[in-house]
Amino acid sequence: MKTRFEDEKLKWIPLLILLVFFFPFILKSATFSYKYYLYVINLAGIYMILTVGLDILSGYTGLMSLGHAAFLALGAYFSAIMVDQLGLPFELSLILTPMLVGCFGFIIGFPALRVQGIYLGLTTMGFGFIVKRLIIVFNEWTGGSAGLSVSNAKLFGWTINSDWENYFIIYFFVIIAIIIGRKIVRSKLGRAFMSIRDSEQAAIASGINLAKYKMISFFISGSFAGLAGVLFAHTSNFISTDHFDILLSIYFIVMVMIGGIGSIYGAVLGTLFIVLMENLFIPLFEDGLSKFIHLETGDFQAFIFGLIMLIFIIFQPLGLYGMWLKMRIYWKIFPFNPRKRFT
Repeated sequence: MKTRFEDEKLKWIPLLILLVFFFPFILKSATFSYKYYLYVINLAGIYMILTVGLDILSGYTGLMSLGHAAFLALGAYFSAIMVDQLGLPFELSLILTPMLVGCFGFIIGFPALRVQGIYLGLTTMGFGFIVKRLIIVFNEWTGGSAGLSVSNAKLFGWTINSDWENYFIIYFFVIIAIIIGRKIVRSKLGRAFMSIRDSEQAAIASGINLAKYKMISFFISGSFAGLAGVLFAHTSNFISTDHFDILLSIYFIVMVMIGGIGSIYGAVLGTLFIVLMENLFIPLFEDGLSKFIHLETGDFQAFIFGLIMLIFIIFQPLGLYGMWLKMRIYWKIFPFNPRKRFT
C-alpha cells in the first residue's frame, strides 16, 4: 500500500546533513542579528520532531489529537526533574523520557478504541487540561504556575550553553526523527496504520488488530513529543504551564495540515513555514498592515493563520509538499505535459 504522496529514497540525507552543518555559518556571515534567527530555527527544529510524530498519528493512522502540547510538557518536566532534581545524566533522560511520555500516549490510546474524529480530539484536549492541572498541583517538583528553571544539557561531559551548540544537537535529532519516521511509515507497521486510516472495516477484514496498532501509534507519537520536550526544556532553560496551552496543540495540527497531512516531509515543511511566519514574517509586516486591519497583536496573528489555513484548504489541500510534488512531476514530463495544448 502506497502513501498518498510519492515515495522517495533517502539519497538527500547526506545533502541535508551538509546543509544543516553549514547553515549557521552562512547565517552568521549574512546578518548581524543571527542569534535571534538561530533561536527561531532551533524552535522550529524542536517542533519538527513533534510534528513528525503527530503526522504518524494523524496523517498515517487517521487519529486526531489536540493534546500534543501536553506530551511536549510531560517530556520537558520529566527531563527537568530527572536531570536537575534526581541527578540523572542528561543522556539517560534522552532515553527514558521519550519512553515515559510514550507510555502516557499508549494510555491515551485507549479512548481511540471507542471514539473517533472530533470526539477523540476533545478527549486528548481534556488530557491536556489534566496535565496542566497536575503540573500546578505538584508544585514542589514542577514549580507550579511560577515555572521551573532548567539547567543546560550536558552531553558526555560537554555542557551545551549557547544557541549555536543547541542548533547542532537539535538538528541531529531532527534528521534522526525524519529517518525513523520514514522507516516506520514504509514498514509493515506503517502499512497497518494506513489501512486503519483508509478503512477500519477493511483493516479488520485483513486481520489487523485495531486496538494494538492504534495504541502503538499513540506510543510512537508520544515518544517523538517526549524527545522534543527534552530538547525544549534544556535549550530554553525555563518552562511553565504558559508554554503548553491548547493553542499550541492547535498550531501543531495547523503545521501538519499546511505541510501536507500524510507526509513526513510535509510535517517538516509545514512546521518551518508556520514558525517562520509567526516569529519573522508576521512581525515584519504587522505595523504596515495594522494601518488597514485594526487588530491587537495576538488577534492579528490569529487572523493571518486563519487566512492561511483557509487558502490552503480551498486551493492547496495537499499542502506544501503536495505543491512541491506537483511542480516536480510537471517539470519531469515537460514539455510533454498532457494538459498543455498546442495550436
